[in-house]
Amino acid sequence: MPGDDAAPLVADRLAAARATELVGRAAEQRVLRSWLDPAGPAVGFVHGPGGIGKTTLVRGTLTRLGRPWVELDARTVEPTPPGALAALARALDRHVGSPAEASRALAAHGTEVLVVDSYERWNLLDGWLRAELVAALPAHVTTLLVGRRAPNLAWRTSPGWRPLVAELAVGPLPPEELDELLRRRGLEAGQRAWVSALAHGHPLAAIIAAEALGRSGGTPTAAAGTPGEVAEELVEVLLDDLDPAELEVVEAATVLRRVTLPLLRSVLPEHDADRAWSVLRRLPLTRVSGSGLELSGVTRAVALDALERRDPDRVRALRTRAAHAILDGPAADRRGADWDSTADLMHLVRNPVIRNAYAPPGGLQHPAERAWPEDRAAVLDIAGRFTGPGGAALTETWWRERPQDFHVARGTAGVTAFSTVALHDAVVEPALRADPVLAATTDHLRRHSPPSGSRSLLVRSMLGHRRGELSSPEVATLVVDLKRTYLEHRATLRRVYSAVHEWEAAAPLLRTMGFVPAGAVTVGGLPHRLAVLDFGAAGLDGWIARHVLDEQRPGPPEAPRPAVLELTPREQEVLSLLAEGMTNMELARALFISERTANRHVSNIYTKLGVRNRAEATRVAVEAGIAS
Repeated sequence: MPGDDAAPLVADRLAAARATELVGRAAEQRVLRSWLDPAGPAVGFVHGPGGIGKTTLVRGTLTRLGRPWVELDARTVEPTPPGALAALARALDRHVGSPAEASRALAAHGTEVLVVDSYERWNLLDGWLRAELVAALPAHVTTLLVGRRAPNLAWRTSPGWRPLVAELAVGPLPPEELDELLRRRGLEAGQRAWVSALAHGHPLAAIIAAEALGRSGGTPTAAAGTPGEVAEELVEVLLDDLDPAELEVVEAATVLRRVTLPLLRSVLPEHDADRAWSVLRRLPLTRVSGSGLELSGVTRAVALDALERRDPDRVRALRTRAAHAILDGPAADRRGADWDSTADLMHLVRNPVIRNAYAPPGGLQHPAERAWPEDRAAVLDIAGRFTGPGGAALTETWWRERPQDFHVARGTAGVTAFSTVALHDAVVEPALRADPVLAATTDHLRRHSPPSGSRSLLVRSMLGHRRGELSSPEVATLVVDLKRTYLEHRATLRRVYSAVHEWEAAAPLLRTMGFVPAGAVTVGGLPHRLAVLDFGAAGLDGWIARHVLDEQRPGPPEAPRPAVLELTPREQEVLSLLAEGMTNMELARALFISERTANRHVSNIYTKLGVRNRAEATRVAVEAGIAS
């Protein structure tokens, strides 16, 4: 990694080669250089649509400047504090067990820049990274967060952060710079003109067009349009070159987060796995890492969309085989120790409350973080309004005894919701023994003992400032943030307990998640229902796999469930952006798809949700926590 004093490695030559991939972007490079000045920001967001060249810009600029830097790829890192610290430890080859140790390790390594690529995948870690990791780093270290989204609300509203954060939106390449990029790829003047006319300055569209040009032996037929439209058409051209057996392999790969030989054998038992792997390796725009092979986003989206329209039964069969293979694979006996397996299952699931923990929709923000001492008044105010004086008194006791258990969601005006979450066996404070929810949980665990060595999580409270425990964007933020705790403790976590006052309103979603009633309890004079979720012998991975398998069964579900679960992951992403007020053309540009495809997604969403317009669709999205 750049910055080491050891003898040059092939990796160093690879980094230098990457620097030559950076063409133009002079203005953007000047911005990045200014950020690295001593008076520059502590955190810089480099954001833009997929394939626009963000990572190439950052890597090329840092390599040319010779600044010592460390890069983490969020796509491959478990989105929990221990997972992030372990990835940093591997990158630095030093022990890193806390933010303070991360600070010392970066200083000892001589690192000046910490880069997190694909930062949108660290949706759940945003609050921790801001409040704990970055705050602990040496003042001379600049953190660059590279992803598809601008900084979320909390970076602008958390006390003191606004002047320490900068952002750079990366857009299309100017015509002369795109021409130079294509010249370096060996295209002649006429070919460069054809590609440039189609790509509209979008590097990924240009690369796909160049690949189609090279494979066709002539000029492929492609209508002019937006880069997304061009990319879709040209990927279709590339896929049309495959024979039926090869196309089956590609279609199976689009269902998976990553492709490995064992997964190929499971989802395509009728194919030779080694030959199937070779087919995928020959495809353009594939990426091979230590954990497997990944198709590019545009290739995956085009092929999967076509397959879901043509043969939805095959998609269900592929997802079912994949879920069984992952759950029964080599990592199954380690109960959550393997992040790749957990992430593979989360990629397959449609339930947004689960899936958003790994791959949140495009426009969704989750500005949740650990509560600060100055949040006390806002937290107690929310508790008092929805749980009465008795409930507020219990909340104040928890705040006094265990402030570390509180997390908050923030808006422009401050705290909008709070949660109190703790591992049951960690709550030993005598002052909390009188809490009826804790007492009811303890009693249930005594009467229905989980296996030895397993742990249980208590969601003591989760309230929003507008509707209390009822569904709202701010509560949905904390529900998704709760999944970070699930992931962090997944190796031993067996049960989750919660007390619900508005049971009838909450029951459909809770039952969909797997919660069942476990008795009555009175909190602050208000009746509540204790609910418990038992993950089962296979732990969190088994719970996720059950959701995947339930979603693949044809016909109506055994019990009513939210209509949003009928949407594909892509349709959920479209719904999220639609709820943000985007037009179909804006949706197409944001997702790098054609307007035709965007129109089809919107139409499918309306049909599946049973709504007639955007306002009704937005209401469903907000209630489901897909949009804020």
